Amino acid sequence: MAHALASPSAAERWFKCSGSVLANADMPYETSLAAANGTLIHHMTEMLLKDRLRDMTLRDYWLDRKEVIEDFEIQIDEEMINCAEVYVDYILKREEELGARRVIEEKVYLNEISDKCYGTADCILLAENRICVIDLKSGKWAVDPVKNKQLMIYGLGALTRYGGGNPDITMELTIVQPKVSNPIKTFEISAPNLVHWGFNDLKPAVDACFEENPQFVAGDHCRFCAFKPNCDTYKRYEEK
Repeated sequence: MAHALASPSAAERWFKCSGSVLANADMPYETSLAAANGTLIHHMTEMLLKDRLRDMTLRDYWLDRKEVIEDFEIQIDEEMINCAEVYVDYILKREEELGARRVIEEKVYLNEISDKCYGTADCILLAENRICVIDLKSGKWAVDPVKNKQLMIYGLGALTRYGGGNPDITMELTIVQPKVSNPIKTFEISAPNLVHWGFNDLKPAVDACFEENPQFVAGDHCRFCAFKPNCDTYKRYEEK
């Protein structure tokens, strides 16, 4: 699947540095061992959530197996399996509590805002007057769901597809991150407030990325920017 130019996962960066979007589009694709581990853990969760295991546990199937992901050979260990199980257990628990319908790995679009901003939500739960977006983070760098731009973009895409224009919907945006001390964190926002954010904050930020002269702004948000070694603005920032 082609990635969006204004990728939800990089939104925290391009909200602050509009020049980073097209600059990164010209960079060669690079991955990391951490990203490959995350991809493999997502594969495990999908097997569980789509009921692809027959008469065996995740450990029976995966423990000590070796898989090659993005040229990295990875041996599956207990920590990876635990990460997948914590995420799946939370989804199943919340699904039962809400009597919700589950949608896995759903591609969501925001065409009224921009056709250059879309992504794939790990899990969406659809309940009466509530839509839950549940995102798995497999790293050890704690991620906060409160006004998290990536989650809000996924939430807005889910609301666009499944909300039916209902203003009474509450959006429940959750990060499950098993490797940190507080592994399940949730932020709630009303559908009207999320839509307001989409048109008044997200749309101007996306549009700025595709202006004739987008602005480069350096800061902590440059951490994972592939263009950083070539960026004059970042070099001046480092020299301060």
